[in-house]
Amino acid sequence: MEQKRHARSVVTTVVMLLVLWLSGCITVKDSPAPGCIEYVGFPAAGGCSGKTAILDLSVEPEEACLDITANNCNGGVLEIHNECDETFTLGGVPIGPGDYVSLDVVKEDDGFSLVEVSSNFSEYIPQVDEKIELVGVLGSREIWVRFTKTRQLCE
Repeated sequence: MEQKRHARSVVTTVVMLLVLWLSGCITVKDSPAPGCIEYVGFPAAGGCSGKTAILDLSVEPEEACLDITANNCNGGVLEIHNECDETFTLGGVPIGPGDYVSLDVVKEDDGFSLVEVSSNFSEYIPQVDEKIELVGVLGSREIWVRFTKTRQLCE
């Protein structure tokens, strides 16, 4: 009886490890850029393959009606959801009340601006990590948005 339980336990463990391996749930090298994560087995499905990322995102002062997040799925874009009663303008892009937009970084001679994109794919790949600071305006209030746009984190 004890041998049967032990055999079942070994078989269960082997099957669980095989499922984890086949599903790509065992991570060998982690990264904030999904395209740089290394797995044992097959990587999880989903289509995220970005090799750059947005890190250290901070918004000051925080506004409850304004949600600014980083989407690093395909290279790092800002996603902004404006539920405020006023237009929020950041990096030259006006975001009206109720609007939800994705914004990519654009390098300019004297700094950075943003451009609205219709996906989560970023075209901007810095040569070195770029610390970016933008001042947005919500009505008459200034909102500081700071983040790091990384260089390519893997080949």
